[in-house]
Amino acid sequence: MSVNPQSSDAAPRDKQARVELLERKIREANAQRTLYGGVLAGKLGLHQTDLECLFMITLSENVTPGQLVQATGLTSGAITGVVDRIERAGYIKRERDTNDRRRVFLVPNMERIEEIRAINKRTNAKWLEELGTYSEAELNFLLDFADRNYEAAVNATVALRDETETS
Repeated sequence: MSVNPQSSDAAPRDKQARVELLERKIREANAQRTLYGGVLAGKLGLHQTDLECLFMITLSENVTPGQLVQATGLTSGAITGVVDRIERAGYIKRERDTNDRRRVFLVPNMERIEEIRAINKRTNAKWLEELGTYSEAELNFLLDFADRNYEAAVNATVALRDETETS
């Protein structure tokens, strides 16, 4: 199914209206990325939360289950289930910290991660081609925007979690 989002061909001239339109388009893209993640997770035999946690594991080194609990807001029991499924599927392995045997690191199996990256590269080829049409200055602007957008998403998540916990 394809939903045609509101076209920006007739973008409003008023700054506030353009900000609102941009925010809407970001939400549309986020919704589509969420749906994409669900389809990809299903093809990999994972739950969507498993795939998102796997993504978090690949972004850093020496990720622990406790860090996933903090990053996701899931319970330690839920994270144990997530880690168990990801490990059974062969995408990670648990390694004990040599300095503190109580601590476990979640280490990605890069061969399996490359399989996922190959799928993403293939399915996102048109998007990557489109990004290649931007100038260096435009790409720098978009990178700055992406960084700010990410920080805003993290801050909103933390604020919502804090609001829920204090209610």
